[in-house]
Amino acid sequence: MGMRNLILVLAFFLSLSLFGQNLRPLGKYNNIVSHNYYTLSYSEHHEQAEWVYYKINSSQLNSSIARSNNFRLDPLIKTSSAQLNDYKGSGYDRGHLAPAADMKYNSNSMSESFYMSNISPQTLGFNRGVWKKFEAQLRNWSYEYGELIIVTGPVLNGDYIETIGYNKVTVPKWYYKVAIDPDDYERNIAFLIENKSSSEELHSFLVSIDYLEEFSGLDFFHYLPNDLEESIESTIHHSLWNWDVSSSSKTNSSHVAPNLRSSSGKFFRSYSGKKYHIGSCRYLSKSKIPISLSNAKAMGLSQCGVCKP
Repeated sequence: MGMRNLILVLAFFLSLSLFGQNLRPLGKYNNIVSHNYYTLSYSEHHEQAEWVYYKINSSQLNSSIARSNNFRLDPLIKTSSAQLNDYKGSGYDRGHLAPAADMKYNSNSMSESFYMSNISPQTLGFNRGVWKKFEAQLRNWSYEYGELIIVTGPVLNGDYIETIGYNKVTVPKWYYKVAIDPDDYERNIAFLIENKSSSEELHSFLVSIDYLEEFSGLDFFHYLPNDLEESIESTIHHSLWNWDVSSSSKTNSSHVAPNLRSSSGKFFRSYSGKKYHIGSCRYLSKSKIPISLSNAKAMGLSQCGVCKP
């Protein structure tokens, strides 16, 4: 293993212990509001969030949780969030940033997703078309890889379409979605999508995180060590994601399958061990460190002969 790769691997584990996987971005407004199931940074000037940050584990979603549709003011926004009347007759959809379908854990999480701070004005074709496809794609990837961290929102740093309502809610021209695997930081992906109908393939909207940062004015994953951040943000990681994965064969429930870690490709090592394991392996020590398969191989770890990950 080269010295640079070794440093990056060590930085990966250091970041887990020092930063607790705090991967929230740094924005322009940084008016942080934390709900139980997502966190956002609210822009009073634009009357919407500049980013929404949440975790999704699709295997834990419960298909019996119905969409609540109880759009309402966010009580935690001190200056008051946008109102329903701002959208009435505007011709724009009340587009979710953290999707309602990603909040099917329980009735409380579903209800939280309908705070107006989590809503942004989107064209009908965008919200009901390409945006919806992106939401489904990220849920499908969560089935494949386990828990994912999602950062999503409008671009509030540049051109806008117009404003709507008494509160002059900004209608963004662009939106973005970023996903990262908390067990393998190299598996990250970023999309930049214009607020209009599109029939283009989803991968045509791929950009590097570096490019998205320059375009949006946000700083993603800024808590990570600089070398690690620069390494994972400069490349478009198209090949690290399964573009054919589908949720059609999955059954939503409120339970996690016992072999989720293994089937999702999530592995563990100990501080001193020479092998990698699945989480339930009896030979895994108490120092249980998550590791990706690529990093395990880069460190020269061998497969455990007992749990056979």
